[in-house]
Amino acid sequence: MSNWTTITVDDLKAAGMGFVIDKAQTTAPGDTDPVAEAIVDSIARVRRAITGSSLDADATKVPRSLKAVAVRRALFTLMERLRLPLSDDQKKTREADNSDLLRISDKKIPVEKPDTDGGTAEMSPTGGIAAVGVPRRQTGKGRCSGL
Repeated sequence: MSNWTTITVDDLKAAGMGFVIDKAQTTAPGDTDPVAEAIVDSIARVRRAITGSSLDADATKVPRSLKAVAVRRALFTLMERLRLPLSDDQKKTREADNSDLLRISDKKIPVEKPDTDGGTAEMSPTGGIAAVGVPRRQTGKGRCSGL
């Protein structure tokens, strides 16, 4: 059995929320598939929590231990989109899932090694931009003559 796995529409249906999937797909405007978007966003969020650790080379995979978290995130996103209220238990579960992802991000909870190592993910630093190929500013007391 592999350490990392993909999330599919069938996984969401197997979670007992098939009616949410069906309603999301039938009420979606145009060619947009909100279920596929919710799955992609959920996978991206789980993988973002693993920043700095090894990720699987396949960008559609999450650690097997976080599969249920990814499935719930996608389902809760769809429920919010459909304006279906989350029960108190679902809200508590979402809070626990978010807490787990934060603890993983802080390296307090380890995750499985990837099946195919894709290297580590590093988030870009927050704030500021880096200027490339820009000459150094020539400022100072003796360089501003004539101004």
